[in-house]
This record gives sequence, C-alpha cells and structure tokens, in this order.
Amino acid sequence: MAEPPKVVCLSIDGVPHALLGRLMDEGHMPAMAQLCARHGRPRRMRSVQPTVSCVAWASYATARNPGKHGIFGFIDRKAGTYELSLPNASNLRGPHIWEVLSAVGKKVFGMNVPSTYPPRPVNGILIGGFLAPSLAKAAYPPQVGDYLASIGYRIDTDAALARQSTEKMLDDLDVTLARRAEAMFHFLAQDHWDFFHAHIMGTDRINHFLLARALADDPAFAPAFKAYYRKVDDVIGRLAEAIGDDTPLMILSDHGFCPITYEVQLSRHLIEAGWTAAAEEVRTPLSFDPARTRAYCLIPGRIYVNLAGREPGGIVPPGQYDPVRDGIARDLLALRDPQGRAVIRKVVRREELYWPQGRSAPNPTARTPGGPPPYAQAPDLVAIPHDGYDLKMGLIAPQIFGRTALEGMHTYGDALCFARHIDLPGGDLEIRQLPGSIFTALGAAAPASFDLDPVPEPAGIA
Repeated sequence: MAEPPKVVCLSIDGVPHALLGRLMDEGHMPAMAQLCARHGRPRRMRSVQPTVSCVAWASYATARNPGKHGIFGFIDRKAGTYELSLPNASNLRGPHIWEVLSAVGKKVFGMNVPSTYPPRPVNGILIGGFLAPSLAKAAYPPQVGDYLASIGYRIDTDAALARQSTEKMLDDLDVTLARRAEAMFHFLAQDHWDFFHAHIMGTDRINHFLLARALADDPAFAPAFKAYYRKVDDVIGRLAEAIGDDTPLMILSDHGFCPITYEVQLSRHLIEAGWTAAAEEVRTPLSFDPARTRAYCLIPGRIYVNLAGREPGGIVPPGQYDPVRDGIARDLLALRDPQGRAVIRKVVRREELYWPQGRSAPNPTARTPGGPPPYAQAPDLVAIPHDGYDLKMGLIAPQIFGRTALEGMHTYGDALCFARHIDLPGGDLEIRQLPGSIFTALGAAAPASFDLDPVPEPAGIA
C-alpha cells in the first residue's frame, strides 16, 4: 500500500461496549486491547429507537434521524396500505456519507454496511450489505462483483444454519469472515482512499445465537464464541498494522446485546387488550381486520394507530388519536411476564423520537398524526422493553411469552465507539453524530442537513 487512507472505519455489528471490555480483559482480543492501551478505551454510545441495525446504520450513514432518512424498521408498511416491505437504500431519503464525500472530490470505499444496498454511484467503490440478493447486484461499480465472486466472497452468513446446527453456523461464520477480510485488505491496498469503511456482520449473528451460553461459560460453546472474537480481533490487528499508527481510525458498533428472557408477541397482547382484531385468515403480520382494529404493531415495538384519513381502513377519528395512544401506552406499561415482572420500560410518542425538520429537537408542529413523508411513515408509539424482552409481532401466536433458538437481543445504550486521532463529541454520544467527527478528521465541512446536536433520551409516557 503506497499511502494509507486518510480515515478508516471498521464496524463490528452488535458488539456491546461491556462485552468488548470483558473480552479484552480476559485476553481474547489482544490487538484491540493494545489499541486501547495507547489511545484510550472505547466510548459507550447510544443507538436508535427502536434498536434495529438497518435504522442505526441509516442514521449513521446519513447523520440524520429517521424522521428525515425515512427508515424506521427492518420491515415496514407500504405507504397507504397494510402491505409489508423491506426498506433498503432505495427508500433512504437524502445522500449518505459516501455520496456527500464523493461530491466534494473525496475517494471513498464502503463494504457491507447495512442500508447501502442497492449501492449508489460514488467516487470509488460501494459494496452493499446483507439485503443484497446477489454479488452481481451488490457492488458499484458492477465489475467489482466479478472480483468478489472470484474469491468466494459472502454477503452474509446463512442465519438458517444456526437453527439447524450451531457447529455449521460457526463454520459458516469463519468462512464469511475470512472472505470479508480477504476482500477488505485487497481493496485497502488497491487505491489511496480518503474514507475507507468496512463492516463485519458476523458479530451480530453469533450474538443472536450464542450470547447467553457464552456469558454463562457453557463448556461446549463459550470457547467457540471467544475463538470467533479472537478471529475478529486478528482482523483488527492486521488492519491497524496495515494503515500504520498515524491514520485516523474508528471502530464502532451500532447497538449492544443482552441475553433473552422471553420473546414477547406484542400483537397477541394487543389482541387480548382489545386494540387489534386478527383477520379470519392470517397470512402476514398485518392480517388484521381494519374495521375492528384501533391499533397494530410491527417489530420491534412499533405501534400504529389505525387512524381515519391516514390508514386505508382507518377507524380512529383524529380527535381520538392522543387518547388512543395514551390508552395503548397504559396497557403496554401494565404488561407483566409470567413471573410478574414489568416487560415495557417506557412508551415513547413519535414526536419524541423523530423530527422531520430542525437539528436539535423534535419539531413541536410535528405533533399532528400526519405530516409530510418520510415522517408520515413513522410509528405513532414505540414500546421500549426492559433488557431481556425481545418484542415480536406474531398475530397467530397462541401466547404472549415464549422462546426460540435465539439467545441474544439488541440493546440501546451499550453500543461502542473507539476513536484514534478522531475527536468525538462530548457528552452522551449517539451513533448519528459520528459523521461529523469523520468530516472534521478529513478537513471537510459537514452539511447543514446533518443532525449532529445531542438530543436527550426521551422520557416517554408515564
């Protein structure tokens, strides 16, 4: 490599601040520990609400809150319908960081970051993340896909393997990580990049399926869990060596993780509380009877009022919008698990989380139920659970509480950001603020459209 990049980012999806500290202290991540010994431990960082990877990375990529960038969950409603869609970069409102830097002449590289498929044209290379259906469609420029295919590159690990065999999942994670690293170092040496960002997704996958056993030091699988993190640490060490000590470096995650106590079928709770009425034939998570439904939900914890004039079969009059929201919030906050413990920590109104205008706080005029796109697609309420309660939405679930093969769920306040030669904002750090620091490290002016000011965590409905 003739000259190192000007700024390098490596994202390790879903790695909690606390877990990284534990793995370093136990000697499983020596390269990361060495970086921290020289440049300081990572900062704890807030994610987004609800805590979903595609929303968090869209907020990072655009430095905008979801009320502006328009992605609110892993699945969403098609506007004006009760049909589902999988939002991707084609739904992302506004330019992302690779486009903004390209527009001012910077050479950029991005690989596997969620919310970048389909890849948009940039001054450099952009390789989409886990929603990309094939290598042929994943990359810009398209010929980059030929190289990726030649090395057996994998867009993502096969999550279905985890439900068949933990051993097969671990083998697949290893192969996926090895191919990701091979491609990363190939492109790192190929050109002089102003901004280089590569993403490891396997950390999120292994946390979903092995976290509880790892934290409990299960003799069968805790060693394999830690061995995978040692492989991730090896990539970190090789990257640090390749770029040298003087290159600004950021290592970050988008959210934390904790073990699951219960998976919570929130639609079942809304049915039992009288807010949702399932259709006679349930085909999708939105197969409810609009004529008898005052509210419905999408994962995780997003509640929509079936509002007259906004929803195609809305029955709640606009004058009842706030009373209905307050009633739903009371029922959600009253939900208890089989042991009598509270499930929902707080319920937050849309206007407390999303703001379509302004930079520092929600626009008070946004308190009306409607509003211009993309804000009109925002949930009316977000139920935020206590750690351990993974909110689902199954309309046909026979009971509210259950368990599957999943062991770990996302958490909001335990993401991380390590920065070397990059100045981070003070105070309570949030993921959407990071592009401001990247632009400063590159000597570029951040656009006025960026939401870089801190916003307090909303208090929610009491």
